[in-house]
Amino acid sequence: MKTCVLFLPLFLFLCPGISAFPFNSNLPEEDLEAVLNGHTLIRSLDSYEQTILDSDNPEINGCLGELAELDPKYFVEVLQIRRIKPDDGIVGKVYRVLSDVESYTEIPYHSKRHGTTTPLYSYSKIRSDFINRDKHHFTADMVMPPFELCTVEISIKTDHENFLLYKSKNLNPMTCMTFIRVKKDRLRSMISVFQHEDYWIIYGIGAAKAPKIPILTRRVEDAFISRVEAFCGFATAVLDE
Repeated sequence: MKTCVLFLPLFLFLCPGISAFPFNSNLPEEDLEAVLNGHTLIRSLDSYEQTILDSDNPEINGCLGELAELDPKYFVEVLQIRRIKPDDGIVGKVYRVLSDVESYTEIPYHSKRHGTTTPLYSYSKIRSDFINRDKHHFTADMVMPPFELCTVEISIKTDHENFLLYKSKNLNPMTCMTFIRVKKDRLRSMISVFQHEDYWIIYGIGAAKAPKIPILTRRVEDAFISRVEAFCGFATAVLDE
């Protein structure tokens, strides 16, 4: 299991224990302390059983249940905790970024292996877009190199004030370098934003069920966590503006 922590501005000096938050014992106290002091926690997991969120929200739990059934081979979770400020508009800001699907081509992706920065998505075009009550639905054609073109289904449920749940999955098989293939519905992501007492909890997961090829596993894992890191950084950077 790999842990990566990104620095954000220091905002908290006294750190409540895990019992004060909706997390289980999989979250080490030192990681919680780091997150409460303004860091973003990114963890590469071996299985769903290692996830940290202990939510009482049925929709979030339903989404997590779907990921458990997927049994992904590549699994990354992300956590931010922010103290609530008057009129901070966190949910609205995240919604505006995530719903602007065609702007995903502006997400920078830094390849540590090659030392280059390129767009995370080289192409993103909406195919359908409709709103049903409190849920925004999209399908979009996207290219995330080195994968080929795929169609992605995205839904965002939000009340625009206190809660947001973003979900995505691939609607057709994705092929990379001819021998890495992700079948339909097996590349998924979720981002949840909700209030807990005096804090915003921003929790995300990127998951893929794909073959682990021994000579490539470490390379693919590093690339996967870097792509999740890039997407989450893009989605939350607006919160510091």
